[in-house]
Amino acid sequence: MSRKISRRDMTLLLAALAATGCQKRESGGGAIASADKPSEPSPAGGGVPGVTADTIKIGSYGPLSGPAAQWGIVLHAMNAYFQHVNASGGVNGRKIQFIYRDDQYSPAKTPAVVRELVEKEQVFAMVGGIGTANGRAVADYLEQKGVPFFTPSSGDRFWSEGGKKNVYTVFPKYVTEGEIIGDYIGRELKAKKVAVLYQDDDFGKQGLEGLKKGLAKHKGTELAVEVTCQPVDTDLSGQASKIVEKKPEALVIYAAPKQAVTLVKTLDAQKKKPQVLTSFVLSDPILFKLAGDSWEGTITSAASEMPDSDGEAVKLYREVLEKYGGGKIPVGTFSLSGFLFAIPLVEAINKAGKDLTREKVYEALNTFDNWVGPALYWKGQNMGPAITFKADKRLGNDKIYLAKAKGGKWTKLTDWLSPGV
Repeated sequence: MSRKISRRDMTLLLAALAATGCQKRESGGGAIASADKPSEPSPAGGGVPGVTADTIKIGSYGPLSGPAAQWGIVLHAMNAYFQHVNASGGVNGRKIQFIYRDDQYSPAKTPAVVRELVEKEQVFAMVGGIGTANGRAVADYLEQKGVPFFTPSSGDRFWSEGGKKNVYTVFPKYVTEGEIIGDYIGRELKAKKVAVLYQDDDFGKQGLEGLKKGLAKHKGTELAVEVTCQPVDTDLSGQASKIVEKKPEALVIYAAPKQAVTLVKTLDAQKKKPQVLTSFVLSDPILFKLAGDSWEGTITSAASEMPDSDGEAVKLYREVLEKYGGGKIPVGTFSLSGFLFAIPLVEAINKAGKDLTREKVYEALNTFDNWVGPALYWKGQNMGPAITFKADKRLGNDKIYLAKAKGGKWTKLTDWLSPGV
C-alpha cells in the first residue's frame, strides 16, 4: 500500500508540477509549452487567431492551486504531450504553444482567465478546461468568439446536447456513468440501502440523476440518504453523521478529491464505512496517497485504459510523461486523461492541413469513425474507447468500466460498459 502523503509533501509536489516543462511563467499560474520561439500575434484584421507560419496557440484552464489542485495534473500532462509533438517535428511545420491558466476551480474566476487566453493570447482553440460550472461560465463566450472547445473536462450533458457548434468531447456523461454505477450496485452488489455524497452543482446533480435511474432497475434497492458538499468544504462530519444514521451498504461519491477523501477517512475512522463507489473523476492513484488505507476496497468507474498497462500506446504515454514531465507528473488516470484529450485534437489539426482554419478542424473531427489511433507521432491505438464524431454527434464516446482498489492499485472488474450492458 502506498504511504500517506502529508500536506507539506502535496504542496511541494504541486509546486514542482507547476514549473514542469514550462518555458515561461505568467500571471495566474499559466505556462507555455516549449517551442522554438514565441509566435507573433495574428495580423490585425486578418489571419487565423493563434496561427502563424510556424506556431499554433492552444489554451486551457484549471485548478493549478486551490481545493481541487489534484485535477491540475491533467493540464501539466497535456503540456508534456505538446512538448513531445514539438520535439517530433510539430504539426505541418508549426510548433504548438500551449498556454494554461489557474482558475483555482472557481467559476467566478474562469471568465477572466479565458478572456485573457482568447483576447490577449489569441489562442486558436481550447482543450480540456476543467470543471462543470467553470465550463458553463465561459461556454457562451467561447461560442460567440468562434473558438473550438475540444473536450471540456466535464461529463455535463450540456457539452454533447447543448447545441454548441464549437464543442466536441470525448468525456463520458455523468448521467450515463451514474446509471451504470447504480445498476452495478443493484445487480452485482445486491445492496438494499444506498447513500450518496454529491457536489451541489450540475456535476453532482447529473451523477445523482443517473444513479437514481440505475438503482430504479432493481426492486428493493433504495437511495436511503442524499448529502451534498461544496468544493471548499473541509469538515464533512455532518454529512458523515447523516450517512451513518441510515446504515447504508453502499456509498456513491460525486465530489472533488478533497471532499471524497475527507468523508471516506471520517467513516473509516468510525469503522462505519460502507462499500464506496466513485466517479471516474476520482480514479487516479493519487487517491491512494491522499486517503491511505481508507481507500482500500473502493470501486471506481474509469474512462481510460489502466495507466500501468502494457499496451503500446500506454507505454508510450509513460515514456513521454517521464521525458517531458521531468519525472514530476504522476502516472495515473488524471495525466492519462490529458493525453486522451490532446491527441485527437492534434490529429484533427494535422488532418486539417497546412492551410489551417477552425472550420477545417471541425471538418477533420467529423471524419473520426470508431477512431482509436494511431495518430501523429503516436504509435499503437488510443488509450480509451473508439471515438466517433459527426456534424450532429459531438460526444465521441460514452463508455466506462469499473475497477476496485486492491493493495494500492486498481484491478479491473468489468469490460467497457454502456447503460444496460
